[in-house]
Amino acid sequence: MNRKFFQQQSGFIASYVLYGIGLLAIVGAAYARLNTNAQQGQSVQDTVNEVAVQLEVIKGKIMLCAAVYPDGDHAQFDTRHAYPAPATAGNVAVISAVACPTPNGPLSLALMPDGIPLPVSPPDFEEWVYEHTEAGGIRLRLIPRLSGGAAATRERLLRQYDGSIIANGDEIVFAVLN
Repeated sequence: MNRKFFQQQSGFIASYVLYGIGLLAIVGAAYARLNTNAQQGQSVQDTVNEVAVQLEVIKGKIMLCAAVYPDGDHAQFDTRHAYPAPATAGNVAVISAVACPTPNGPLSLALMPDGIPLPVSPPDFEEWVYEHTEAGGIRLRLIPRLSGGAAATRERLLRQYDGSIIANGDEIVFAVLN
């Protein structure tokens, strides 16, 4: 009789141990999901911060071009001659194809005397696109690598730069000069 009582108690204790393990598994899974969401949010914020830094570097290079070479002339439009213009025909090009008009000929923005390299766009985006409009405006565009991609990053950037950027479909357009 003592043995049967001991077996019943052992089964009772084992069921509570298994119940406890099941609860720990549920709590662990919930924590893992919460942690994953936090990591995804941090990843989006890291991309937003990276875009902000890159934007300032590129804007600095654009302004430096006009300041260092005020007599430059890109010979494309009737406005803002000293500012960079795409080296190709037209007014839009990837940032690596944009040249500063110097008296000695075009100089790539990457080779400006500031010693700072052109930034490489964030992983979710294509290379920065530069636009020098005929009205003298300068815009920088970020286009996601995938259609509809980087939506969370785009939404945070729109909130952070409210009034100075717009969403044009999937792409984000930053106004550098109007």
